[in-house]
Amino acid sequence: MVTLARESRGMTMSELAARAGVTASLISKVELGQREMSEETAKSVAASLDYPVEILAWQESIYGFGSSSFYHRKQQSLPQKSLRQVQAFVNFQRIRAKRLSSALDLDFSFTIPSLSVDDYGSPEEIARAVRAAWRMPIGPVSNLTEWIEAAGGFVVTHEFSSAKINAISVWPPGESPFFVLNTLLPACNLRFSLAHELGHLVMHDVPEPGQEEEADRFAAEFLMPAAEVRSELRGMNLRLAARLKPVWRTSMGALIRRARDLETITDRQHTSLRVQLSQNGWTKQEPVTIPYEKPGLIPEIVRVHHQDHGYSVADLADLAGLYTSEWLDLYEPRGLRAV
Repeated sequence: MVTLARESRGMTMSELAARAGVTASLISKVELGQREMSEETAKSVAASLDYPVEILAWQESIYGFGSSSFYHRKQQSLPQKSLRQVQAFVNFQRIRAKRLSSALDLDFSFTIPSLSVDDYGSPEEIARAVRAAWRMPIGPVSNLTEWIEAAGGFVVTHEFSSAKINAISVWPPGESPFFVLNTLLPACNLRFSLAHELGHLVMHDVPEPGQEEEADRFAAEFLMPAAEVRSELRGMNLRLAARLKPVWRTSMGALIRRARDLETITDRQHTSLRVQLSQNGWTKQEPVTIPYEKPGLIPEIVRVHHQDHGYSVADLADLAGLYTSEWLDLYEPRGLRAV
């Protein structure tokens, strides 16, 4: 937990040691489990990290990018320090969600299934199977976040320090599926990333080559089912992509790629349209925008704790291992706070 807390603040061992008035060697031995801290040292370390000292005694398991429970969409150029900070944030958010929900009897309409490509034949078939299991209506997915939350998944949005990570998912044994989306990206990109992460959790128990492509294929079929979107993609051009974007709530680029994959345009036409997107400066920021989906499950849990259980802000901050000011910033922003 010292390691997790330190990395969540983006600090090195030496920086923490200097702030806490101890040696870097001591911090290293503590993090390696070779040395215990005195009560006084623990308080000093926690204060230096701006966390209540109680979190250093938490016993929850930590999952990282290398584990089979943890998938992420990233570029290899992201520095290790940034990756570790993201990993720490995701783990803390997952642990807090677990602690906040543990006292509640949560009842979900659906579940996120575990399905094998070998059994179903393709990611597209699995996407159709999940939509059928969730009894989703024909056509575009109006709010993907709501569907995932209805299936027991936790969704958190957060602005990371870099746009090189789109989304992260983790599903530890015995816990709820957990998704974190990077709000540095446009809403349409995040919806595709969220569907991509859903595909990982449904299809992939153990990381193997080719899974990123499978997750992309799952996401494309889940958000833009071939049987329903194909006819709308004929004659694809930038104008049509812009018109379809608010309908299907995917990027113009994703619609153009879907048109190629469903063979309503040729590879050459697809390349030409991608060049036109780039020439217009629309590869990163497209001209038509859609609103961000707002997660509702964790806010609802917080509301229940306040209104039904009588928890104060300070009570919930203690439960989450945070000081009140940071709790309010993370969980009850914009002044809409129960006291």
